[in-house]
Order: sequence, then C-alpha cells, then structure tokens
Amino acid sequence: MSKLKEVNFWFIYAVISFLIVISALLIFYYEWLINKNQYAQNIINFNKISVQNSISSFRSQESILKILGENLLELDTLNKPENGRKLIDDMKKVNKGLVAFGLSKYNGDLVLVSNMENNKALPNLLTNKYSRRSFEKARDSKKMLLGRTYFFKKMNKWVIPIRIGVQLEEKVAVMTAGIEINGGDTVLNIKELPENITLQLIREDGYLQFKNPVKEKLEEVYYKEVDSFFFKEINKIKQYSSKVITTNIEGKKSMLSIIYIPEYKLYSLVSIPYEEMTKDFNKKLLISMTLLFSLLLVLYFLFNYSIKIQTRTRNQLDFIAKHDILTGTYNRYSLNEEIRSRIEKKENFFIFFLDLDNFKYINDTYGHLIGDKLLKEVAKKLKEKLFRRDFISRNAGDEFIILVNERNDETARMIAKKILDIFTKTIKVDNIEVFTGACIGISKYTSDSKITSSGLLNQADMALHRAKEDRNSYVMFSRAIYGNRKEIVQIETHLRHAINKNELFLMYQPKINAKTKKIVGVEALLRWNSEKLGFISPEKFIKVAEKSSIINDIGEFVIKESQKDILDVWRETNSKFELSVNVSPRQLSSIKEMNRFKKIILNSNFPNDKFIIEITENIFVGDVKRIILFLNTIKSYHISISLDDFGTGYSSLSILSKLPISELKIDKSFIHNMFLNEENMKLVKSIINIGKDINLKVVAEGLEEQKELDLLQSFGCDIYQGYYFSKPLSKEELISYIKTRH
Repeated sequence: MSKLKEVNFWFIYAVISFLIVISALLIFYYEWLINKNQYAQNIINFNKISVQNSISSFRSQESILKILGENLLELDTLNKPENGRKLIDDMKKVNKGLVAFGLSKYNGDLVLVSNMENNKALPNLLTNKYSRRSFEKARDSKKMLLGRTYFFKKMNKWVIPIRIGVQLEEKVAVMTAGIEINGGDTVLNIKELPENITLQLIREDGYLQFKNPVKEKLEEVYYKEVDSFFFKEINKIKQYSSKVITTNIEGKKSMLSIIYIPEYKLYSLVSIPYEEMTKDFNKKLLISMTLLFSLLLVLYFLFNYSIKIQTRTRNQLDFIAKHDILTGTYNRYSLNEEIRSRIEKKENFFIFFLDLDNFKYINDTYGHLIGDKLLKEVAKKLKEKLFRRDFISRNAGDEFIILVNERNDETARMIAKKILDIFTKTIKVDNIEVFTGACIGISKYTSDSKITSSGLLNQADMALHRAKEDRNSYVMFSRAIYGNRKEIVQIETHLRHAINKNELFLMYQPKINAKTKKIVGVEALLRWNSEKLGFISPEKFIKVAEKSSIINDIGEFVIKESQKDILDVWRETNSKFELSVNVSPRQLSSIKEMNRFKKIILNSNFPNDKFIIEITENIFVGDVKRIILFLNTIKSYHISISLDDFGTGYSSLSILSKLPISELKIDKSFIHNMFLNEENMKLVKSIINIGKDINLKVVAEGLEEQKELDLLQSFGCDIYQGYYFSKPLSKEELISYIKTRH
C-alpha cells in the first residue's frame, strides 16, 4: 500500500514536473516570439524613419542644387565665375551638412567651387574615376543622382557626391555638392541611433553609400564592394515596403530589415545581431529556471509581467490615438468626440479656432525642425495661459482649437486677448528669436443651440477668416460674418470663369506731366461686371483672387490685354506713352510664379522701355533677397519698376535704397490728408524729397482739387494721377481724351 502510494506520488510529481517544464518551455517559446517580433517591428519602424529621413534630406538637397544652379546660370557664372561667388559661398554657410557646392560645365570642367578661390586648379569631373559615371548620368538628368562615396582630399572629408543637371534657356551646367558622412553636421546622421543597431545605405552597383556606426577603416567600407552573396540576397528585394530576413552580417547571425528606395536606387538596411536580441531573454530564462519549483509563482510573475507590458502598450496606443504626437495636445479625433459629448450634455462652451501667422514663411526660412519646435512652444504657452479644464487640441499644421467652458461673451473676449498676448513678443526657439502673430475665430454653443459639432467648427472657421483680415485679432461669429463669407465664396466661384466669359475689362487712368500737362502714361485698372453678381468692386474681388491661384491667370490677362489696347491707342493717336500694370505679391511668391511672369513679359511684342510694373510694399513680407534679385532681372530687360502706395506697407529706407525702382507713387491717403495738419504736409514733402534724392520720378495719386495741385507743384512733384485730370477711361474714351488734349 505504501509502495503504491509512493509510486502514485512520483507519478504525480513526474506529471507535475513534466507539466511545469512543458509549461515553462511553451511560455518561454511564446515570450521568445514576442521578443523577436518586437525587435523585428522596432527595426522595421526605425528603417522606415531612416528611409524618410534619407529621402527628405536628399530631396531637400536636390531642391537646393536646382535653385542654386538656376540662379548661378542667371548670373552667367559659366562665363564669369566670380558673378556667383557670393551666392555659392552664402549657400555653403547656411548648409553646414554639405562640404561644398560646385558648378561645372557640360564637359566636366568645374568653374566655381564654394570657399575655394577660382585661381586654384579645379578638377574635371569626367576624368575622375569616382565621379565619371554619376556625372555622365547627372548632366542629362533632371533628377539628382548620387555618386559613389569617396574621400575628398581637398577638404579632407568623406562625402557622398550629389549632382543634377540644370538648364536655363540654352545654358546647360551641372550642379554638384558633397554630403559629409562623418561629421556632426551631416544631414544623414541620426543623433539618437539606438545602441547595437547598424544603418546602411547600399547602392545598386554593390558599393556602400553610407554606414552608421562604422567600426572599420572608412577605406575598407566605401572602396570595397559588399559581399556578393549578401548583395544577391538583398538585391532580390526591390520593394518600398519593409522586408525582414535573417542573415549573417560580419560573421554574426543578425535580423535585417530591407527597404528599397527606387527614387535614389538605394537599399536601406537596418540590422541587429541576434546575440543582442537574446541578452535580456537569456537572463529571464536563467532566473525563471531557478524558480520552477513553484509553478504558481512563476506563472504569477510571467503573467504579471505580460499584463504590465500590455497595459503600458495599450496606454501608449490610447495616448497616440487621442493626442497630437508633436505638441502633446489633443488631436482632431479627440476634439470631435469632446464637442459631441458636450453637446449631448447641453454644456455651454466656446470654440476658439487659432491660426498662426507667417508659419509657412518661418518653415521656409528656418526649416521644418524649427517650425515643429515653434508649435511645441506655442502649445506649452497655451497650457500655461489657460486653465487645466480647458481643452486644447491641434487641428492641423499651424492651427489649434480650444474649448472653453464659459457662459459670458465678455469672459471669452478676455481669454482671447490673453491668448493673443502670447504672440505680442518673440518666441525663442533654439536660440533663434521667432515672431509669429495669431488670429482667433470664436463660435459659441449654448444649451438651447440647435447646431452640430461640424457646424460649430465651421462658424469658428468663418470667424477666423474674418479675423485674418487684420493682424493679431479675434472675431466672434455672427450672422453678418456668415453673409460675408457666403459672398466671398460666390465671388471666388464666379471669378474663376470671369476671363472665359469676357466679364473682366480694363480702364486706363492717365498720368500727367507736372510741367507740360501732357499725358506721359496710363495705369491699367481692372474691372469686373459679373453676369450673375453684377458690378463687383476691385477692392473685393482682388482680395479674393490673391488668396487663391486665380490671381496669376488674372495677372496674365491684364498684361496681355492692356498691352494690346495701348498698341491700338498708339496707332489711333500717333503718340506713345508708358503703360503701368499692377503686380500682386502672389505673382512673385515662388520661383515658379516668377518664371511664369517673366515668360509672359519676354513673349510680348510690347516695347519694354514703355512698360512699367507697379509693386506694393506688401511684396517684401516674404524673401526680400530673392524678390530684389528677380526685380533686378526684370530691370535688365529695360522694364521700369514703380513702388505703389508708398508709406502704407512694410518697406524701410534701407530697403528702398536697394530696390531697382525708377518711380515712387505717393498713396492717395497722404494726398487727401495734406491739409488736415502741418505734419501730414511735411510728410508728403519729405517723400517727394526722398524720391528726388535717389533719382526717382515721383507720382502723386488721387489728385482731386486745385489746391492739392498747387501745393504738390511747389514741392516739386513730377507726375500727377487722379480725377482732377481724368477719371479711369475705356480704350475708346482714352483715344478721344488724348486727341482732345493734343
């Protein structure tokens, strides 16, 4: 009996031991799979980040090379290298991740290299064995190509050569630069590279383009082909989505994530050795094997560990699902849920729709990294200014939406002012003083409101658009705003078809010489008589056009139609005078639009020396240097440039002295206010004197009375324009007007 009991005991013990061992093996096998899958997902995610970083860096450098190349060609640098010296050196200063910029001829001769005197012997890129193949491809390609990584002796640095062919009319050249791969400023370096992870970019020819970290000598890395067996293995995978394989790397079994980048014909590889993956796992296995005597305890710790991991992951995913990762504020999904919840509970609250001013300009000037940090800083300051119960969310881009539990309109206004106070001072981002204004649109929900969440957001958006008409302001939604918004939508809708329907037409207001009283020019003024909306004031429809791409088509129409009309007037009256056309800042807002504008002018048969473009001071809100460079190009075609509405915008005397203008137009508001007080009169006289001092013609706009004429003549004004002499005239009326005066 005792023996039976003993056998039964050992049997039970054996079964329990067996179950414990099997359970432990199953559990650890499961844990190993989780561990392996986590590492696989980590290297996949890191590889995707690395690919996006590489693509973003290369595209950024491609844009820089193309723009710089076109500007150097405009400066005739191929023939006169020193013309481009300052530009190419300045570009090198602001692009620290690049070793140097170079401009070469189609035959491979380098004509200009940044920070290198032109009298130094510059190499030919077609004769260099490391640059020849990529140069031959790049000079006939509109896409940037990467050359093989090599050691640039003159700079004592390892670089990735990048090249792109550029063309301006019949001028063809190749822009080249080198991305530094082993310095702190390299654009490819990822500062927080996880430990034990290796990142590689491999070319289609089997050579390494980039590796981080590098433990060997750089010559052994970049001048030798990758192991042929290994390269055949990765060369089978030509897909943009990540593929994970197990392979031997440098004699170690490793997990490898592969993504093919077709745009630059590179394989992005992220790898981690298995021995690194198993370190933590082996420790847990050793500890757990010593604790196998208690299945409950082992299971408890294992399941407790798993539950903690799952809970942490679930909390992280929940946070990601409800929050904006960049700023830590709530996201749009959480915002919609919160508004819906408050509406269901019949709570009273306000929606503040906040939009930053000039955020795109800050991004373009300082880079997206500074833009992102600015958004973080704004979110931080909003949290500091508002109560914890206030709901702050980031809608998109530079927009924030805030929900405030308040009943009183006056309190809402005070909160709006408190928010706008944030933007009255510069915000410091990475030792850079950045100034950005903001506008706020406000909508209100009360318990008796019958409106949806989308309706509330739409009201706040309409109020925001109204607030943007002024700087650093807020507007509360009202029915009047709804009507105004509706009118704007109608104007934009019908304006898109106005040219094709022949609804747009031009009037011409004469410009009269101060001494001879003869007509010396006309200004083309656009008018619109809509079939559906009737006559629309230019002050209304021009603003709408400037906020969309319509203004570029309208600008082209005005130039072509006015030149055609004035050529007819010249023939009919046997007299020639200048034609002035207004140019919107939007028409010069990018290189693409500048080139379109230049093409229109160059393809015209109107004599350039009789053509004037009028710009306003608002044009200098953007990239002043680029705009001045473009205006100098326009002037080189013998086209005159006039600064319109002087004194009402952003320009200063320092900018005025740098502008290639030949004419200054005093805004009519100054003319009308001359007799209000002595200060206004002195101001007009000073503007005329400034123009005279820098050899500019001065035009007085809006002249309506004899006493204004007498005073302006005593100040020495050159040219007059206004109803005193003539209202704006049609082409036929202008012909009659000229014949009468002559």
